[in-house]
Amino acid sequence: MTQIVLTEAHASMLVTTDEPVAICRPDGSLVGWVSSKSKFVIPDKCPFTPEEIAAAEKEAESDGRWRTRQEVLAHCRHQEASR
Repeated sequence: MTQIVLTEAHASMLVTTDEPVAICRPDGSLVGWVSSKSKFVIPDKCPFTPEEIAAAEKEAESDGRWRTRQEVLAHCRHQEASR
């Protein structure tokens, strides 16, 4: 397994915030998020169904309208509430 060692400042940020922390490349592009609430554990299985992944890939390839982060989060909250 490859390992990345955080600086003291970065490690402190991870444990002192309740919000997810975005991990970015030097160019600012997003790698992913980590959260102390999730205890930094990677889930055993993907939380998305193959159908959800296929729909997201199809949507990403389309020339359709892009959604804001707030719109995506609202949609996710609605989906979670309806389960």
